[in-house]
Amino acid sequence: MTTPEQQGTSGLGTAPPPGGAAPAVEFRGISKAFGGTQALSDVTMTVEPGTVHALIGQNGAGKSTMVKILAGFHDADDGELWLNGERMALPLHQQDARRHGLGFFHQNIVLAPELSILENVRVNRFNAGSFGRIHWSREREDVRERLADVDLHVDPDMLVAALPQAQRALVGFVRAVQSVREDHELGNGVLVLDEPTAYLPRASVDRLYAATRRLVDQGAAAIFVSHRLDEVMRFADRISVIRGGRMVATLNRDETSVEELVRLILGRELGGMYPTKARTVGDEVLSVDGLSGKVVRGVSFGLARGEILGLTGLVGMGHEEVPYLIAGATKAEDGTVAVDGNSIAARDLTPRSSRELRIGFLPGDRERESGVPTATVTENVTMPVLGQFFSGGRLKHRKERDYVGEIVRRFNVQPPHPELPLAALSGGNQQKALMAKWLQLEPLVQLMYEPTQGVDIGSRRQMFQFIEELARSGAGVVIASSEYEDLANICTRVLVFRDGRAVAELTGASLTKDSITEQCLMSVDSGT
Repeated sequence: MTTPEQQGTSGLGTAPPPGGAAPAVEFRGISKAFGGTQALSDVTMTVEPGTVHALIGQNGAGKSTMVKILAGFHDADDGELWLNGERMALPLHQQDARRHGLGFFHQNIVLAPELSILENVRVNRFNAGSFGRIHWSREREDVRERLADVDLHVDPDMLVAALPQAQRALVGFVRAVQSVREDHELGNGVLVLDEPTAYLPRASVDRLYAATRRLVDQGAAAIFVSHRLDEVMRFADRISVIRGGRMVATLNRDETSVEELVRLILGRELGGMYPTKARTVGDEVLSVDGLSGKVVRGVSFGLARGEILGLTGLVGMGHEEVPYLIAGATKAEDGTVAVDGNSIAARDLTPRSSRELRIGFLPGDRERESGVPTATVTENVTMPVLGQFFSGGRLKHRKERDYVGEIVRRFNVQPPHPELPLAALSGGNQQKALMAKWLQLEPLVQLMYEPTQGVDIGSRRQMFQFIEELARSGAGVVIASSEYEDLANICTRVLVFRDGRAVAELTGASLTKDSITEQCLMSVDSGT
């Protein structure tokens, strides 16, 4: 797009509508291509003030590109962006974003861990008094009140690095809300929530939604990007569906259904989300005895061949730690782990020794733990098997490339171009590539933590099928997750954790979403 001469801190013109407030955000005929890939084609969407407007679609449909154009990270090849009736120069300048009160909260939370909560929230916004001095006591009290608005009661001087992931997410949300409340000079601001609940426990999700609704009731607008259709139906006022880079529908929440949204997202009927449980459970393949870590205390369980075992609980109750301990990614304090009769002290487990036991591990954080975003799909997939592509001390690139080409076709990674950086793929396709990285090893035990986090509905279905096929092949699968419905539909058993211990086991007719929820929410004193 040719940048107009007026580019700067002012827009390109205004067109206030007669008799009412201008839309908070308008995308008009926006198109954007990356190389030969058309990410957006003539996309138009209008977001009114005082509403929560959901934007939904599969990974790779174009949602993130729209958000990045609104954030000024991408330019557009064609089309216009209007904020509060003002046509904006593209790419959007930071000054213009602040004037219109744009605040962004992404699932990949960008905070400075070495700085305090106070410094992260108030950076570039400190209120200075005479001679430029910052009134630290006022700043602390202000941040303390903002945190309390989402029921987060922590010392503002704490380093962000000391916070668990869920609390970091709430700090990021508070900072985004602050941008909407303080920066806008025109309109009432726009809060952009991009997969906001990925790292949050259910209680915190409700607080985030309540805080957003209060902001919207004061006249702000919210754009809500999510794969969780139950949350979209509960939280949004209007819903826009994008598919293949084109806007296919915009609907009022009260005039649609989850089934209709799924059909619009996929362009077809989904069919069954979960595969049929037709596995044959065999002999024990994994035995965990007295496993202890920072949270987990004396946990013991067995896992049979062909079994899918779920681990769950409220955030911080210990289920999240178990796969990391068994994989040797986190140092255990006590206990033993045996795979196919080969026993090892848990404290001696390392990522290398766990692989030697044929344990695979898919962590939940794609960018920091599971993959290398700047490396190619090929480099990510072949990382654990790179040795097999060397001959005479030289890496056989063609052999490696052909091998990964077959892998990405088998796991339906889109686009099927192994030379692309992992970061160039959508979240769902990144996850499929990283799952392939481990399943190619034909593990005896596969550990997974939140495998479908931030993954669209179509990719989720495919991933469930991969997990089912792995179990049917005779492997044992352990999934630690807070997605209760998924666990109820794909697991043979589910262990519920409370205060570092497995306190309930659900199987058969008792294995339902409601029963998992009930067990997770029961008080410690109520017993099981």
